[in-house]
Parts: sequence; structure tokens; C-alpha cells
Amino acid sequence: MAILETLRVPADIKDLGLNELESLATEIRQFLISNISKTGGHIGANLGVIELTIALHHAFDISPLEDKDGDAILFDVGHQGYTHKLLTGRMSSFASLNQMGGMSRFVSHHESDFDLMEASHAGTAIPIACGLAYSKMKQRQGGRVIAFIGDGSMVEGMAFEGLNFSAEYPLPLYIVINDNGMSIPPNLGALHKLFSAPDWQQRSRAWFEGMGFGYVAIDDGHDLSKLLQGMDEAKQKGTKAGHSTPVVIHVKTEKGRGLALADNHPYKLHFSMPFDPETGAGVAATLTGKTFQGIVGDTLMEKMATDDSLYALTPATPYASGVEALMKAFPDRAIDVGMAEQHAVGMAAGLAMAGNKVFMCFQSTFMQRAWDQLFHDLCFPQHPVTVVSARSGFAGFDGPTHHGIYDFGLLRSLPDVKIFYAGTGRDLEAIINARAQHAEGPMIVLHPYETVPDNESDYLPANLTPLDEVEVICQGKDGLIIAVANQLQTAVALRDKLANEQQLQFQVVNLRWLKPLPLPSLLPLLEQHDKVISLEEGQKDNGIGVAINQVIRDQRLNCDLLVNALEQGILPAGDKQSLAKMTQIDADSVYRQVLARWNIAL
Repeated sequence: MAILETLRVPADIKDLGLNELESLATEIRQFLISNISKTGGHIGANLGVIELTIALHHAFDISPLEDKDGDAILFDVGHQGYTHKLLTGRMSSFASLNQMGGMSRFVSHHESDFDLMEASHAGTAIPIACGLAYSKMKQRQGGRVIAFIGDGSMVEGMAFEGLNFSAEYPLPLYIVINDNGMSIPPNLGALHKLFSAPDWQQRSRAWFEGMGFGYVAIDDGHDLSKLLQGMDEAKQKGTKAGHSTPVVIHVKTEKGRGLALADNHPYKLHFSMPFDPETGAGVAATLTGKTFQGIVGDTLMEKMATDDSLYALTPATPYASGVEALMKAFPDRAIDVGMAEQHAVGMAAGLAMAGNKVFMCFQSTFMQRAWDQLFHDLCFPQHPVTVVSARSGFAGFDGPTHHGIYDFGLLRSLPDVKIFYAGTGRDLEAIINARAQHAEGPMIVLHPYETVPDNESDYLPANLTPLDEVEVICQGKDGLIIAVANQLQTAVALRDKLANEQQLQFQVVNLRWLKPLPLPSLLPLLEQHDKVISLEEGQKDNGIGVAINQVIRDQRLNCDLLVNALEQGILPAGDKQSLAKMTQIDADSVYRQVLARWNIAL
């Protein structure tokens, strides 16, 4: 790592010649494979942009935002930013990836002045870059703005809106398209056909120049000589006739470049847990074992085999949503619509309008991007679409924006929608079966992004409680614990701790229905107890505890409610156990709150 170890800021590579830059690319590829195989991370996308990122940092004057005349670079989908991190002095941080308090999987302005935005959702770079470039234009500042987009995010609505706006003005804007033919899974749709045609350069040039952009195509994004020549050409196009012109730099790359294991991986090893780079042992893109999203896929597989009117849609996250196997078995009815969340909901509405049964499979962090479509296109017309949203609650190490702890606060404001939280495997299977058989109006089914607990059968009743009721897990005379299902195990642990250490017997219920609350079965339980605890892995100020407290007030019930939930704010990436302890929603923390609330002596 002779060259890599000397780099602290982008300017450090300015004086390197072509041979040294090629050596640097080799060092970075070796470094990334060696380190990410130990920690896990987004390996495929990063291996594909090593040379491209080096060329950009060599050709442009990449600077922090405070340098008004420097060049700003914005990464769309920050999991393409590992080489950028290395070129900005973060080599020593890579060992902490996927650890509490460690290096972000994405680019993050909290981590470096060279990371200008928090980038973990797709499609945002071009509009943000438009704003920066427009300000430079109006204030007559020097420097350029680079929007680095790729991994399929060009199809995002925001990206198209940014394209439409930016070509209208003489902006110092460069849009770099990392065209690897992939989003998370392989790309699809009309833009992919344009970019993958035999004459893709001519067609793409006509399209972008027709909109008003300068256009440069680089057919081998791993040839540093071609990349550097292309950057020079782009800068010339961007400063023609004495004023700025926005330029598209269209670069063909290979996802997973240099890692043999990626060649046989359907997603070019987009993300992986730690793995052996020689044998592939340990390679896994998602959780292993029985998972909630696996139950979604298995249950829909059975139903789709006998019902031709049943459809499953997903916006570019088939493996995380349980849809991957369905797409192979039913390619005409299990559809990846690409990285286009808003379109996904609109298409689901159209399919339902035509009389079909539709399951719209999201991850919670991406579902929020389609809130208006849920509001306008599903709730108002009352289309019977079932939105299945994985990863509700803590989301692990994918960054603060990926946590699904905000979903209920957003979703409860939607009119005339039912919200069911399936925190047990059998609840999830049962609600999908029920909706596949008969669906009225829109419903949102939340579930965590976890393996199904091995001991689930130990604490659940032998028989499934009717789905329209709360599920009583155990009886108790001293108080009531109401658990949103991703806190059900916490509730059971809290019950055991109160029983073993205080000889208090608390009743535990699995709430299941978040909207509307199942009042016929919930009210009698509230009426029986003067001490009530609500547990949720969501925000306190607009969560389920608030809704239960409103019921207590409206019904004038004689019970005291302890709401245990997350305080307002942004949480770091991290594992569920550590985050729960940090935010005091783990069983031990709630136990101490219970003792203090009701003056129970230790």
C-alpha cells in the first residue's frame, strides 16, 4: 500500500502519473477486498468505481463545502463512496465498518468535510447538485459541482426531475453516470435498454444532447487513460463559449470488478457479510435462517400458484423483501419495477383498479419515499392493496436514514388505512393468507428485518388468536404490558424479570393492530389493570403509546400508563441490542423505569 498510505486529501494524487494511478487502483482494490471480507459491507458497487473515482479526484479539485471556489462532489447512493473515503484520509477507519460508532457504510457529512451530504437513499444527488450549482452561478463563484450517480438510481423520480431542471440553465454541473447495468439487482426498463443497446453511445448522446447537456461517453470505466481523457473532454464541453454548460459523463463499469466471487453472484456481490475472498465461504447478502421476509415469500409463493390474479411488486429490493424466488417462479406477476418507489405504488393502484390482488413489498426506509402515493393513490380511492413493509424498527448498520423507527408516525396520519404489525412468524403468515383470500381497502403490514426467534413457540399461545383481537401471551394480576410486536421478546423478558425479582405477575399482550386499535379486545384488559406499560421500537411523540394514552383519556379509565419508546431524534447505525440499551428500551432499562414509576423497592 505504498501510495495509498500517503493519501490524506484529494490533492495528494494530483501529481501522480498514469502508472502511479494504475498502481493506486490496484492497491485500493486489494485493500477493499481484504478489509470488507473481514467486516462485511457494500463490496460490489465499490469495486466497480475505483478507477472512476480516482480519475474524478485527479481531474477535478475536490474540496469541502467551505471552499466556495473548489469543486464539490455529491455521491448518490453513498455505498459507492469507499474509494472516495480512502482518497480523503480514512484508510484507518475501515476496520471499524459495521461496528457501533464505526465508519459509515455510506458517505456521511458527520464523518468528513469531503462528504457533503448524508447519502443512503437513491436519486438525491442531481437535485441537490442543481441547488449548489445554481448558487455558484448566481454568486459568480468558481468551481464545479459533480453529481456521481449510478447503481440504477437514474430511474428515480428525483433524478429525472433534476435532469429536467438542470439543462435549462448554464450551470457548472457535471453528472457522472456509473453505468454498470445494475441497481441492487440487474437494471430493467427503457433507460436500461437505451444504455445497453449496441449503439448506446450514439443513442445516449442524442438523448442527452437533445435535452441540452454536453455529453461524453467512456466505454471502459476501468481504463484510467480513457477516463482521464474523458474528464478533460468533459471540462472543455462544460466551459464552451465563455459560460458553463451542464455535462453528462457516461461511464461503463463492472460491478464487483476484480473479485472472482462476484462473477457468479446474481447481484455482483452488492452487499455481503464477512466472507473468505478465496473460497466464498460465508458469503451472504442478507440474514440467514428463517426470516420474516422469507415467510412473506413462501406464503405468497403458495398463493400465487393457485391464483392468477395475485401480484407482488418490489422497487429494486427483491431479496430484502422476500420477492426474489417469486420473480423466478412467476416472472409475469412478481415484478421488480426498478428503483422507483413512487411508481411502484401507482402501478399497484392500477393493478388493483383492474380487479387484481396486489402485494406491494417494500423496506420501511424506502416506503416513506412514496408517502404521497400511499395517501393520494391508495387511501383516497380505497384500493385493496396490501403494502408489506420489512425492516420496521432498528435497521442495523445501514446508516441513520435506514432505521424504520419513523414509520408508524408517518403512517398513522394516512386516512382510512389499516396497519398491522406482524412480529411473530405465524401472525405474518396468517395476515398474508387472509389478505390473499379477501382484501378490502388498503392495508400496511409491518414486520422486522430479523430472523424469527427460535423460541417463539415457547411464549406464544398454542393456537393462533383470531386476527382481529390482541393476542394474550400470558395472564397476570399486577399489571399489563402491551407490546408492539417488534418488542414482544422485550415484553416477555420484562415479565420474567418482574416475576423473578419482584414476584409481580404482569399480563402480556401482543397488540398486532396499530390502526385502528382493536378496542373490543383491548379495552377490557385496560379496565382490569391500574398499571400499564406500552413497549415499542418507534418514536414516543407520535407512536402507539400516544394512541393508547388517548384511549385511556377518552374512556376515562383508571390506569396509569408508562410509555416506553424512543425520544425524538436521529439515532446512529447499530445493532438492535446495542441501540435498545442506548435508548433505554431494553428489558433491564424498562424494569428500572417500572420500579421508579410505581415506587417498587429493589
